[in-house]
Amino acid sequence: MKLVKYFTLLFLLFLLAFVVFVATQPATYQITKSKEIQVPVNQVFDYVNDYSNWSEWQQFETTENINYAISSHSIGAKAYVKWEDSNIIATRYAEKDSIAQDYIEKDNKQTLHWKFEKNKNGTIAKVTIKGELSFKEKIYSVLNGGISSYVGPQIQEGLDKINDYLVNELGTFKIDVKGLVNKPATNFIEQKDSCNSKDFSKKSKVLLTSIKQFIKSNQIQTLGVPFVIFYSNPNTSFIKFSMCIPVKDEILTTPESQIQGNHHEEFLAVKTILKGDYSHAKKAWGKARQFIYKNRFTEDIKGIYIGIYKKALPEVKEPSKWETEIYIPIVKRKHKKRIVKDSIINSKEESPVEENNNSN
Repeated sequence: MKLVKYFTLLFLLFLLAFVVFVATQPATYQITKSKEIQVPVNQVFDYVNDYSNWSEWQQFETTENINYAISSHSIGAKAYVKWEDSNIIATRYAEKDSIAQDYIEKDNKQTLHWKFEKNKNGTIAKVTIKGELSFKEKIYSVLNGGISSYVGPQIQEGLDKINDYLVNELGTFKIDVKGLVNKPATNFIEQKDSCNSKDFSKKSKVLLTSIKQFIKSNQIQTLGVPFVIFYSNPNTSFIKFSMCIPVKDEILTTPESQIQGNHHEEFLAVKTILKGDYSHAKKAWGKARQFIYKNRFTEDIKGIYIGIYKKALPEVKEPSKWETEIYIPIVKRKHKKRIVKDSIINSKEESPVEENNNSN
């Protein structure tokens, strides 16, 4: 009996010492991890800044079959992703090379700060997580070797996934010039905009979301995948364009509406297919124009330039599998009239004049 009391007392003393030890542990923590990614800063920033990419590399939750809810605008300040009702990551600030986020998991609030620094090989991506531990979380942390031992590897895994995606997925592409085609006439709805070329991907996504909401609200029947009409050379620093979706019937909208119904007639074009990320579009346009020059075609600068996203987000996640069709308008050659001379007339005209040798 005394032995039982002794071990009980010893256990209580150990438990008290453990509680005191846990209580004296720091309530706050800060963990920083970094990764060199061999692509430009803007590409890394754009990828991390867009919550539509979140499920591909998220590093905090590894449970399968999680249902994510993403804000209607998935990019930049006020964008967010939610899961399991009480968990949310929301962006407070996102500009150029820095992103600040609030990460709330049940009652625990943490902050995330991303920094993207340019180096000679591409980008140093650095993420810092800060937060506070409840007493229960302190116990878990102590029993598992400290919070850095299990949160740190999760953050590093996320950075590794981002690197794998950007380097391997974005680096794989193929360009195939198909030659001259007749692009059929099409009814479509469009929303026009303009932006710097570096912002085109972000701007076009916002417009596409807006048009899809318009289609859903008005129960419009569509006939294909989205496409872009470029009103200026897409390889310049500033782009004028329309985000479009083909529809069955020609749509009439009010003049003040940002979304308008439109139509283009059939036209002759050089068709090029880009398989891979949109960052290789400039190479695809360049290869198409080499084909035009080599075959002595004339680019119709008054025509419309079209990019069709045959395979793209959100249906296809991997950029290496994206497929974009590019159409550059070509001036139709006028057939030269062939002059055919009548054989009878020709024989008369081409007969030599007989000289009269009769003497008087």
